[in-house]
Amino acid sequence: MLYDSAKIPKLFKTVKWRSHTVNLDIVGGDKEDATLYLAEQGVSNFVYDPDNRSAEHNERVITFVMSIGGSHSVTLSNVLNIVPSKKDRDALLYYSKFFARKNAPVYIGVFEGDKSGVGKMTNKGWQANLELDEYKEAIANRFKIVDVTDGIITAIKSD
Repeated sequence: MLYDSAKIPKLFKTVKWRSHTVNLDIVGGDKEDATLYLAEQGVSNFVYDPDNRSAEHNERVITFVMSIGGSHSVTLSNVLNIVPSKKDRDALLYYSKFFARKNAPVYIGVFEGDKSGVGKMTNKGWQANLELDEYKEAIANRFKIVDVTDGIITAIKSD
């Protein structure tokens, strides 16, 4: 199958993926472009998205990830910036940690919007307008941050 390279978020193109691994893409949307791109890198990508995938699909994804002892990596690409509540952002980070193996990398990228720090509705939905650094504290509460490069926070599940 072909994918639209323009629709693959920067995060997926920036990460140096390990082949023969499983990635859990939290709130990965309804398109398969990132999944097809990762397949070319030798990575099996499983999308969990309650808003854009069926309950049956999401159940199969979580059941599979748990059956292999957790995913080898987790991606949150342009996700935290569209969630208005800090509590809900933390819940996404909690689930990311829960479904990842120990020492699994968690790759987090956000769209910074206008960087005003004032969340608001846009024609594409809600946008936090926070700079990447403003997510670090919440991420550090769940993971060990090991790198911040090219607009991507890389953290690991250390416990």
